[in-house]
Amino acid sequence: MLLTWRIILFFLLFIGQFPLQYFLSTREGNWPGRVLPVLNALIGVVWALNATTVAAALAGFLLGGGIWCAIHLLLYYAGRGKVKRRRADQVDKMNIQDLG
Repeated sequence: MLLTWRIILFFLLFIGQFPLQYFLSTREGNWPGRVLPVLNALIGVVWALNATTVAAALAGFLLGGGIWCAIHLLLYYAGRGKVKRRRADQVDKMNIQDLG
């Protein structure tokens, strides 16, 4: 029973964050898609500040949240591209309606 909850928690925290990031990035506003990358960057900074050497700080930042932040930013820009295409299609439809 405990193993089942661990699997569910792993799925929600580590795998479920990527579809959530893409969903938030495709919303009309810019800010919802920026929440998860900022949180991951802050977690990486906290890990880096807890290190005692520069190499450990760099490793702490990258493993603590830097890599996740980069993945989230890639998903953010992919989602924003979709929003821009959607807006351009709407403008094209309005222009066609104005001509008709």
